[in-house]
Amino acid sequence: MTDAPDPEALELLDATRYLADRVWRSHAPANVRAEVANEVRRLAERLGPFEEAAPVRTETGGTLPGRGHPLLPPLVHRGDGGRTIGTVTYTAAHAGAGEAVHGGQVMLLFDEMLGGVAGSVAASRTVSLTVDYRSLTPMGLALSVEGWVERVEGRKIFVRGRLLDGERVCADASGLFVAVTDWS
Repeated sequence: MTDAPDPEALELLDATRYLADRVWRSHAPANVRAEVANEVRRLAERLGPFEEAAPVRTETGGTLPGRGHPLLPPLVHRGDGGRTIGTVTYTAAHAGAGEAVHGGQVMLLFDEMLGGVAGSVAASRTVSLTVDYRSLTPMGLALSVEGWVERVEGRKIFVRGRLLDGERVCADASGLFVAVTDWS
């Protein structure tokens, strides 16, 4: 990592995720929902003057988990023997049917994680991503995620990954990324 996370940016990101979780769980009456919506809009307007037109790859406030995106669950990475390994905990804001994580959230995690793995080879873009869901992905537990480069053929970077609850595989993924020199 080149930049240390900005503690205030981490705090804002955590608070935003907490808000998303509360919104998802709330059964508040209509008048309370309307008041909260107005307050959230007012808070968003306070940040408006600080917006910048920046490339997608720019990180907010230094290096933040999940690139600082509030829809991504916090993901902590570390390298180990050629693999990128991380831990992730989903909340109710990531729920699908029942008490399991929505499949789209799992796909989003793999796109983020495996994009980073491919990025260790070269700046790249996602060409294809296939996720096989093996079992339900639980919320509220620390899960392991791992990714690795399978092979490189010219500009093509083939990657694989797994999401695990202990030894149980929740999902595995394979992706193709292509090295780019122009981000437009």
